[in-house]
Amino acid sequence: MKRKWLEKLKKVEDLASQYKRHPISSAYKPKLSRPWQPSSVWRLFPRQAAAFQFAKTCKEDVHVFALETVLDDTERRLYLVTTYAEFWFYYMKRPRSLAHCYEVIPADTVCKLYFDLEYYKPANPGADGKKMVALVIEFFCKKLEDCFGVKCSAEYILNLDSSTEEKFSRHLIFLLPNAAFKDNIHVGNFIKSALQPLLSLKGCTLTAKASVCERSMNDSNEHCGNNEENPQKASPELPYTAHPDTSGLSSLLVQDKNGGIQLFIDLGVYTKNRNFRLYKSSKLGKNVTFEVAEDNRFALKPLKHVLEEEQIFLCSLISNIRLHNEGISVFSISRN
Repeated sequence: MKRKWLEKLKKVEDLASQYKRHPISSAYKPKLSRPWQPSSVWRLFPRQAAAFQFAKTCKEDVHVFALETVLDDTERRLYLVTTYAEFWFYYMKRPRSLAHCYEVIPADTVCKLYFDLEYYKPANPGADGKKMVALVIEFFCKKLEDCFGVKCSAEYILNLDSSTEEKFSRHLIFLLPNAAFKDNIHVGNFIKSALQPLLSLKGCTLTAKASVCERSMNDSNEHCGNNEENPQKASPELPYTAHPDTSGLSSLLVQDKNGGIQLFIDLGVYTKNRNFRLYKSSKLGKNVTFEVAEDNRFALKPLKHVLEEEQIFLCSLISNIRLHNEGISVFSISRN
């Protein structure tokens, strides 16, 4: 058993070396040629836990990514520890080994508000995906202002598209001005709380793609949430508006392949150490990547030393939040 494990570990180490060598034509050059770039860190692990453990020992600002690949004729995920800058450097060289990548959103880490939106087109011929996306944006911008006093609009939301003829698929990443959530579990709590009246009103029992309706509408008049006490910035606790009008949200309930009812918003993506597919990546065995949607209205602000494509990538990362550089309110939403 130990021998087989060592053999697999050696294959992973060999694969890590290949990621850096082939087909990249030039090596990553930190510090000397680009003083603003971090030192080089590039380590691959067969287990997510080992990757996080190694990341804790690094002085550099490293992060964990998941890579879908085929190893010993078996589809699996490997876990890469590196900096954002170095990852992007190799990622844009377009090696086939980095074509199917995911950000690992660390547990208990401050993060952005984000959505995974999807529906099966053949089962929903009358659905208008763009209008549904606009509805999600409008509804949650209002909820952010009602709950936290945060003003938001489509100009603060990165809209990515990975749709096919069969499936409508979007990612929405909210880049809120000086605001974030305690972690992605609290993001999920906020979204489920906001949508609970709709789900309860419909009396629906949904699949893992959505949410099982556990509470009645009478339970909705509790507080939406509060702000974590943190040294950066604190805001007062703000109440949740009870029994909001949900009649206009009925279009967010769609049919799945089997004729069942599910939510346009996938509520299954708010779990610990969630793997969230990256901008410019496709699923293993597919070639449809996430790209900027044609109805995207996100306004990029030019950054020194960062080209537009890299800036979009950095903005799309759910856990890419710099708490120490600016005052940020961190929102905490308890599950009711």
